Amino acid sequence: MNKGKLVMGWCCFAFSVILFLFQGLYLILRLRWGVEYADERLFYLLTTFIVVYATVALLLLMDLKRNGKAFLLGIATIFILLQGVLLFRHMKDVREFVSHSPDWKTYLVLKQDRLTGKTVYYRPYYGPFVQGKETLPFSMKGDAKIKWIQDDIVAATYHSEDGSIHQFIGTYGDRGQGSSYTNVALSFPGTWKGGDLTLTSTTDGLILQRDHEVERYTWENIVQFGTLAVVLTENDEAQWTIALGEDFISHENDPDPPAGSIYLYEATDENNEPVPLTLSFP
Repeated sequence: MNKGKLVMGWCCFAFSVILFLFQGLYLILRLRWGVEYADERLFYLLTTFIVVYATVALLLLMDLKRNGKAFLLGIATIFILLQGVLLFRHMKDVREFVSHSPDWKTYLVLKQDRLTGKTVYYRPYYGPFVQGKETLPFSMKGDAKIKWIQDDIVAATYHSEDGSIHQFIGTYGDRGQGSSYTNVALSFPGTWKGGDLTLTSTTDGLILQRDHEVERYTWENIVQFGTLAVVLTENDEAQWTIALGEDFISHENDPDPPAGSIYLYEATDENNEPVPLTLSFP
């Protein structure tokens, strides 16, 4: 047998075995700990590669007759088409949202049941693996608008079945105090300004002014996500997200005023950008 074909055949065989073991590990993780691929299409893609590598290996390593080769190629084709059918059914049932952070250090994963609208937020587990953390409080209708406010803060703006608008915030870090709980809304006292927006934090809540419009948010209308962001709501609808900038320092444990910046991001279907605010009056 040609030495080149022999080497290539064993390499293909090795690749198919490695991918097969990797898929087996994934199935164990999924069944035992509920770990999934961030993008489930990867499962069908890797299975297809297993079939292709194994088929090429058998064709190169075995001295098959013409009928034997045709039979082998026929079986491989059936398996590959089956993966295509299963992938189509999966995409028909589940809508997946995967968005990498601007610095590519983390990513957001949402998986939505297309029939019920139930949407689950997944945390990155290791590499391509994720684990479900929580179900969004409102069933999602249609697509979500994904926007990274900072490298470790991402907003998903979406509509529920009744047409109301909501924001879910994924956070992937802290501002130096991640080991203990931090009340985000209390960490930036004072008056903050940026563009035509003025935000004032008081003991009764937050006051947001844009031009001549003034909105007041009591603590009951402020929903916290992680230790980096809050969403301001009215009548159970999201209106704004407030996110701590990467340069933000709260100075909660000393008399100095907070430093750095915070970001306001409006809950809207429009293609808007987060607005940075800096402290104007402590």
